[in-house]
Amino acid sequence: MKRMLAILVWMPLWVAAQSVEISVDRETAVYACGEKAAFTVRVLDEGGQPVKQGTLTVSLTNFGTQQVARATFDLAAANPVTCRGTLDVPGFLKCDAAAKFGKEVRGTFGVAYAPEKIRAGSERPADFDAFWDAAVAKLEAEVPLDARMERIAQASNEKRECFRVSFATFGGLRVYGFLSVPKGDGPFPVEVNVPGAGPGTVGPNAGMADNGFIHLVMNVHPFEPAADAEAQKALYAAQDERLKAQYGVPRYCQAGAADRETYFYYPVILGINRAVNWLAARPDVDKARFTYGGTSQGGGFGFILCGLNRNFTKGCIHVPAITDLLGFKAGCASGWPKLIENQPEASKAAATKVAPYFDGAHFAARIACPVRVSVGFIDETCPPAAVYAGYNALRVADKAITHGIGMGHRVTPEIYRQLDQQWLRQK
Repeated sequence: MKRMLAILVWMPLWVAAQSVEISVDRETAVYACGEKAAFTVRVLDEGGQPVKQGTLTVSLTNFGTQQVARATFDLAAANPVTCRGTLDVPGFLKCDAAAKFGKEVRGTFGVAYAPEKIRAGSERPADFDAFWDAAVAKLEAEVPLDARMERIAQASNEKRECFRVSFATFGGLRVYGFLSVPKGDGPFPVEVNVPGAGPGTVGPNAGMADNGFIHLVMNVHPFEPAADAEAQKALYAAQDERLKAQYGVPRYCQAGAADRETYFYYPVILGINRAVNWLAARPDVDKARFTYGGTSQGGGFGFILCGLNRNFTKGCIHVPAITDLLGFKAGCASGWPKLIENQPEASKAAATKVAPYFDGAHFAARIACPVRVSVGFIDETCPPAAVYAGYNALRVADKAITHGIGMGHRVTPEIYRQLDQQWLRQK
């Protein structure tokens, strides 16, 4: 199938951030290297009128350490103002505008430069596939699956059955999640999900079962989910504190990165992978419609799981994290969780060697099923160049990326409708 590029402008051409509006001279916001992009910035008061006092500072960067241009304007003399800049290498050019007129308001806009040529900041390790294939085999050989299911009576009814599930992984740990299954013989289509970063989920996605799908959601945290969101937040905070004390890092996703087998995600990835295999073996599963959908951390796990596990027939990956973890080596912003930047000095060198083994861009090269990706052009959590590094590493012909022009670290309802409802879940 021909490769596709979808462009979704979810805001109008003028993109407002509080009282600062930024536009560009090209609706697609995509340029060739060396082409000048013109950013026009307007500063408006509460009534929508141009501000005639104060200053406006505009800076153009590559979402990283390269400053392309910077200028300060007197709003009494010029409003709107236009700034031009370019990139000579593939990447994204970000315009940040800060206006001071009694208070400070900011706006941001981003454009792409030859995004189809963006590559990850790290080389794919020569033993990448051998490492992960051996890890999967070792877990199966050494640790019994010990699959556990507990029916959730309050979430089950005449249309569905819902369960807590968990599976054993390395280190005496377990991975935990929730399964929702329509009543009947099936076979039923499947959707697997890993939540975005944070405490994780405390219940099943019963609505998917009501719509005829088997749904499995797996948390990344190796502790049993609490009964409610507040209790889950407490468990999550306690885990972060424990890992911070042990490894000197701010969050769970940066812990243990000095070694491949002690990194936080290592047993989690392998545990969730075997949970997917367990699910695929159920007799009520439609193996021709076995899909993955996820956002942010869950998007990163889309690259990881679809690369590691051959059961998936489609993958929908939104604003993925855990991708281009060494982007800083090219002077660009690394993908979340900025693994190396958050390591203690004593761990940085070792973690730099470990990071490529967990990079979504390197898992992407293993993926064999059709994939759809979304990217936010002003996403500073999962920078657009990092997302494109993962997308460009895909070797499948049936792939497409949707541009969220003016979109930060979120996914609009329209993108979810187009990619999840109209593509992922359709026959």
